[in-house]
Amino acid sequence: MDIIGILNYLGITPDRIVPLVILGLVIYIILHTSLKPFKRITNRIRDALIEIQAILKREGIDLEYKVLEAPGSPVRPTKIGAELIKKSGLEKILDQKKEFLADELKKILPEDYTEYDVQEKARELLVSLASSSLMNPVKEYAYQEGTSVVEIFKVGGLWLRDDFLGQKRMVKDEDK
Repeated sequence: MDIIGILNYLGITPDRIVPLVILGLVIYIILHTSLKPFKRITNRIRDALIEIQAILKREGIDLEYKVLEAPGSPVRPTKIGAELIKKSGLEKILDQKKEFLADELKKILPEDYTEYDVQEKARELLVSLASSSLMNPVKEYAYQEGTSVVEIFKVGGLWLRDDFLGQKRMVKDEDK
């Protein structure tokens, strides 16, 4: 069967295609603009959950579910965490400044470091660079989205760890 035959069978003739395309674009624009506030709300909910987790952890209660990173060995960003790394511009910084970041990480690692040391020091390094102009795109994103740069840097540290260890950047697949 050809596509024109299928469209004709469904009652979509050439004179009806243009109005359908216009209607589709209008619906897309309406949905795109009306869903933007929901994105900000979900970002705030995510941040609130992270803050609640931090408060509970201080009280000795550690929640198993992580929003931005998935438990396991090694710890990996979730799809949400990876999306945050990308959208914030941190992925681009990690790619463009790979050598600089590796050199800075080497400076703060202990002599006989482990992979865990690399992970935690990578996070620490990114957080310490928060006041650097290098991180301005991430700070601007966090400001515009009303989210925390520290959380972006912590989850981004997992990819810096992978880069430093010569491993492929991974994302935890929640379906597994």
